[in-house]
Amino acid sequence: MASFPVPSLDESGEVTTFLRDLIRIPSVNPPGNEAAVAAVVAAKLAEIGCDVKTYEAAPNRHNVVGRIKGDEPGPTLILNGHIDVQPAGDGWRYDPFGAEIVDGVVYGRGAMDMKAGVTSMLFGLAEVVRTKQLRKGEVIFTAVADEVSGGHKGTGWLLENNLVQGDMAIVGEPTGDEIFIAHRGVVWMEVTVSGRSAHSGRPWLGVNAVSKIAKIIHAIEKELAPSAALMTHPMLPPPTYNFGRINGGEKYNLVADRCVLQVERRMLPGESAEGCTAQVRQLCERLASEDMEEWSVDVQKVMHVDGAQVDPDGRAVAECQRAYRAIMGKEPGLGATSGFEDAHFFLQRGIDTAMFGPYRRQASEGGGRFFVNSGMADESVALADVATAIAIYATMIRNVLG
Repeated sequence: MASFPVPSLDESGEVTTFLRDLIRIPSVNPPGNEAAVAAVVAAKLAEIGCDVKTYEAAPNRHNVVGRIKGDEPGPTLILNGHIDVQPAGDGWRYDPFGAEIVDGVVYGRGAMDMKAGVTSMLFGLAEVVRTKQLRKGEVIFTAVADEVSGGHKGTGWLLENNLVQGDMAIVGEPTGDEIFIAHRGVVWMEVTVSGRSAHSGRPWLGVNAVSKIAKIIHAIEKELAPSAALMTHPMLPPPTYNFGRINGGEKYNLVADRCVLQVERRMLPGESAEGCTAQVRQLCERLASEDMEEWSVDVQKVMHVDGAQVDPDGRAVAECQRAYRAIMGKEPGLGATSGFEDAHFFLQRGIDTAMFGPYRRQASEGGGRFFVNSGMADESVALADVATAIAIYATMIRNVLG
């Protein structure tokens, strides 16, 4: 079967307009508020003939599920993309929600991660439907909330409530010229130290909770982080710790009686969030018990995402390779991401899965690493790459269900 042609995208065309409409809706997570962007996606899915339902996992946390079937029995293919985005931050040359186009490149928060992916998959599906090449099985298109904060109100919620089931899933995160077959996991922990307040003129009467948090940070860096750094994986970097936020004390001249530290621990596939949390808890409790001053500490797991390892010989990977090869004329590589994705939710339910977003071209930043601008100021995507991705996705859908 012939592959689908790469469309020519102009700045005022349907695809570009749709992508820009998505970017202009600030579906920033936190807090999320994906309702408005979900409505735009739902309308387009309905327009191409899908049976569309929108599910609200929490107030304004909307997930769109569009279904369309062929005439014959066959497998169910899930296309998965998230519609929430990271906070914009500072340092932009362009309005982060303006979707400005400069030299064929669209700028805006979520342009790369991953409103271009949602656009590419949706219009790839539309092309298969338009040409009447969806002959068997079913496509389930899921545009989900909450991925950038763990996915528990998005993909995880849909699967836990049995609203989506399938044989194969393609998670359309930006992967460039590779198919990702692994991602790291993460556990977010909150460490709360309770000390004793006192006037700073007489600090010996108090116990400074901020100082104790500093001891905890130092101990994690000296005791836990080095051993984590020795762990290995064939494709992923080792586990890492990050101290995301500290909140403690009342004012300059009071000894802080309470301090809260947000700790993140990245995990390799196979590690458990409970085990990683227990390590931090044991270290903190040991520090408190050994200290001459009296203070208490509480460590709670806030959120976790399991790491994932995809079967490189599974059909999902093979179909991504086949479609990429048909359009690009070369073999894609196999890669992995140090971030976390929604792929693990599907894998935990026995669904053959691949992470594949061919709307990002890779640029080397040296040392065997590749640069991607998602999450950064001036996040962007080239319209030419979106066009290529549409043809690749359309070819893949047709190959599986045509």
